[in-house]
Amino acid sequence: MAWNEKHSFRDCPWCGLRNTRLTVATTDQEFSTRTGAARYWATLGCPSCGGAVLVEHSNPTDSSDSAFQVVPKGLEESARINHLPEDVEQYYMDAIRVLSIGVPDASAVQLRRTLEAAAAHFQIREKVLIKSIEKLISEGHVTKSFAPVLHHIRAVGNVGAHASDERVDQETAQRALRFTTQFLRNLFEVPGELDLLAQRPAAQRPANPTTGN
Repeated sequence: MAWNEKHSFRDCPWCGLRNTRLTVATTDQEFSTRTGAARYWATLGCPSCGGAVLVEHSNPTDSSDSAFQVVPKGLEESARINHLPEDVEQYYMDAIRVLSIGVPDASAVQLRRTLEAAAAHFQIREKVLIKSIEKLISEGHVTKSFAPVLHHIRAVGNVGAHASDERVDQETAQRALRFTTQFLRNLFEVPGELDLLAQRPAAQRPANPTTGN
């Protein structure tokens, strides 16, 4: 089946332009794997930022017209974190969404709220966020090395929350988002994955490198 134009309607993974029609440059570009299997790609371009997007699609001779993957991934997909509590995820994803449409001040505020929600998940609800950060560290939920990262996110969020001549720019908000992502992976995703590993039958677990068993 020929390339379906419906796959050109998507969000731009580069600039975040929502539900637009990307310009189709080529389709049915065939590349073979080392085993000789064929993969087919379409090249699209964003009419706003000019970013190129690759879409892997089904064989033109197939009866389906599926799109298997998009490169690069959108901001929301690439920053998604497993095992996030629902309340924390809500603020985190809101920060990503407003950043993708070019409102870095609002994103900074949502990232600050993400920290507050994450701390509250561990029953830490200090009136001042800096105290919550200190308690997260003192109770061992994160290491001391995260302290500068968390204080940076807090400070950027404060700038975004108050009316002044100082504004949060896109680059600063993106950096704060990267810091927040690493913090949340350390706080929720790694322990969550370890819990899943512990639930597997002993025979399916990797060998312990310290014991050789």
